[in-house]
Amino acid sequence: MVEMTDPGWANWRYCPKCAGGLEATGGLGPKRCTRCGAVFYFNPKPTASAVVTRNGRVLLARRARPPFEGYWDLPGGFIEPDEDPIAAVKREVREETGLEIEIVDLLGIFPDRYGEAGEPTLNIHYLARAVAGEPRPADDVAGLSWFGPDELPETVAFRNVAQALAAWVRRLQNQAG
Repeated sequence: MVEMTDPGWANWRYCPKCAGGLEATGGLGPKRCTRCGAVFYFNPKPTASAVVTRNGRVLLARRARPPFEGYWDLPGGFIEPDEDPIAAVKREVREETGLEIEIVDLLGIFPDRYGEAGEPTLNIHYLARAVAGEPRPADDVAGLSWFGPDELPETVAFRNVAQALAAWVRRLQNQAG
């Protein structure tokens, strides 16, 4: 289980709206401004990623930037305001890999933490099929590689990526009988 603390959130002392003092309501619950009454929540940021498959193999991206620079990751990223998660994952995969994808199914939704500050994320993972293009890494990707279910690297960037890959492998095993 991920440590449920965040140094950034814990250090919030003043209201971003009026500069009044903030009081905690307990743990990582909301903080309330003692002056204007505004309430601030420590909500997770949504992400969308794809387990992109071709010929029984999954495409992984080696991260070129922190956090977890050099580790393997699934193509994906943060969902923009008012963006549909499926549109977001298609956009992110195209930006990071040059591939166009077709969504096959929802693979899973996993909570996790991002970066040194441990910001909470809610990670939506789709099973997808590459339908056009050839993989080419973007500037935030050090490299792309296809892996079979028995060849997956140990150095994956986030817990939610390991969970999504495990869900993909389980799905393959269930289909095999």
